[in-house]
Amino acid sequence: MFGRKKKQKAEIDEGFSRALERIHQIDDWDNPKKTEHYILDSCEHIIATTKEIESEKAEYHVLTHYLEDIRKIHRLPKEDLAELRQIATQIKRLEKSRSKYLNTPKLISDEQFILIAENENELPEIILRMRDNERYQTAAEKNMKLLEAKKGEIEVDRDGIKKRAGTVRKLTIILAAMFALLLAGLFYISGHTDVNMRPFFVITMAIAAISAIGLFLWQSSGSFKDVDMVRDFNQTVTMLNVSRMKYANITRALRYQQQKYKVRTSSELEYLYERYMETVKQRNDFERDNSDHEYFNGRIMRILSPLKLYDQRIWLEQSAAFCNEDEMKEVNHNLVVRRKKVREMIKENTRAVKSERDEIDRLMKTQDYYVPEILQIITSVDRLCGL
Repeated sequence: MFGRKKKQKAEIDEGFSRALERIHQIDDWDNPKKTEHYILDSCEHIIATTKEIESEKAEYHVLTHYLEDIRKIHRLPKEDLAELRQIATQIKRLEKSRSKYLNTPKLISDEQFILIAENENELPEIILRMRDNERYQTAAEKNMKLLEAKKGEIEVDRDGIKKRAGTVRKLTIILAAMFALLLAGLFYISGHTDVNMRPFFVITMAIAAISAIGLFLWQSSGSFKDVDMVRDFNQTVTMLNVSRMKYANITRALRYQQQKYKVRTSSELEYLYERYMETVKQRNDFERDNSDHEYFNGRIMRILSPLKLYDQRIWLEQSAAFCNEDEMKEVNHNLVVRRKKVREMIKENTRAVKSERDEIDRLMKTQDYYVPEILQIITSVDRLCGL
């Protein structure tokens, strides 16, 4: 005890020496205002340190109660401790599941989720209809290509028939001119000679008739084909227009669904719907875990309620300590270490306050500075700080 007092006296003397040194560093240190300012600064420092001490005492008080709560929990019946351990294990599993959900990246954006949720019941039918429309669109597009090709073939064939009709006209004119010349020659020979030209006339007329019949039949077949081609062409154009109209309607319906759900194909929409359903399942599991978490917390509260703990709800955050004895020992050890540090801080700050107060007394005696207003302030500080 003597050594401790001697040590305290040495600390006070050292603090007083520092105070005097600070005073002497002032040019006009005999000015009472300088001393007054220093004393007031010391009073403010004492008050601030005292507030820290009060805060540390409050923390020390709380830590002590927590340690007492641990002792109360250890005195629970074995059945209750076993139930707490079982509940804590379930809570630990739920917290792991909830943490996994919260840390899992979103499968779809919130905007997509809301959009699909608004049409959740109709979406499977929409996907099927969209898939059918895609198939019909593909078939209609293929059919339009075939009809376009057929239309082109008919147009080419009609151009050939028109060219053949022109050829027939040219041949008719040429043959008529040839037969006319031939007949003129035959008439000339028959008029100027005694040769019997009758057989030649007959042969010429026969050839002319055969040629005319041949050209007529050729022209007629082309005309009949042209009529059939016109009919086929009109039918092809009609079918093509119908296909184009249906294709336009299907494309418009598909484009509406694509723009609405921001997808390109029915497969993409189906994939989006599957991710939506998975998200719904995850959210339902998360809500169920929250419900189970609250249920198990309630069971912990019912077990701990008879103990009248200082802060019963704090153990909901420390439920892992119930899982095994080692974790509870770790919590107890941390509390003891923390309380020891707080106790040392209280002692250290208390010594600082006492040393500061002694410095003020020594300074006032040395400087013979007893101003009533300052004395009143010091008295108030002593009362607030318990000195």
